[in-house]
Amino acid sequence: GDYYVLRPERRSLLRGLVYPVPDPRFPFLGVHFTRRVDGTVLLGPNAVLAFAREGYRRTDVRLADVVATLGDGAFARFALRHWRTGAAELARDYLKPLFLAALRRYVPALRSGDLLPGPSGVRAQALDADGRLVDDFAFD
Repeated sequence: GDYYVLRPERRSLLRGLVYPVPDPRFPFLGVHFTRRVDGTVLLGPNAVLAFAREGYRRTDVRLADVVATLGDGAFARFALRHWRTGAAELARDYLKPLFLAALRRYVPALRSGDLLPGPSGVRAQALDADGRLVDDFAFD
């Protein structure tokens, strides 16, 4: 998922970490605020499909990874079951005002200019054959 970084002069808006109560349907935390040791405050991330298994930038695309994911029956079942959530995450990924709105639920004083482009991260997620999220180890 993609992060924003809080503009340095606005770091005083936060004194600690801010995390939402997780949605029990998903193992993702949702957008949150993380103050790093160096004082940098990360905002995010979103939860969107990476187009490369080791894609740490929005522009990283590996066609073989995309084909493997989209051709997987378990992924198709998962995507059909949760298409609304997926569409909302994609919208937040590409529309900064929607991302900002999600953040402002926790810190209403945030403004669009407070959000600077930040890093991206990749998180693997296992699915069972029925397209359900596997939250722990799976042994075959």
